[in-house]
Amino acid sequence: MGKPPAEDPMVAKAFDKDSHDELARAVDNLTSEEAAFFLAKLEAAFKKRKIQLSGYLVAMLLWILAMMGALAYYGTHKGFVGWVFILPFGLVGVILFAFGKWAERVGARAPASPVETKRAPAP
Repeated sequence: MGKPPAEDPMVAKAFDKDSHDELARAVDNLTSEEAAFFLAKLEAAFKKRKIQLSGYLVAMLLWILAMMGALAYYGTHKGFVGWVFILPFGLVGVILFAFGKWAERVGARAPASPVETKRAPAP
């Protein structure tokens, strides 16, 4: 499997607070097709980051709940039950992996070039 495409440099500047003026000047010089392309890329990047942040929050919440459950299980059972503390971390890994794959799919939906943003003529 190949490495997913890196984020567009112009879109990355939108997330850098120090380069907003430079980005505004660059956007002013875009044609309508290029502006639509940039908007589609920017929306995809925002959705991707939103999904990633949601994944971090879901993982953190479920980790806390799973650790509380593991502590309860550990306190109520005899013998070696230390393995129960590995499960919350495995759950976090699965959640972060799933949300990461989902975010990569959403981020890859952006058009590859400004030509793809043009609409087909009506029949």
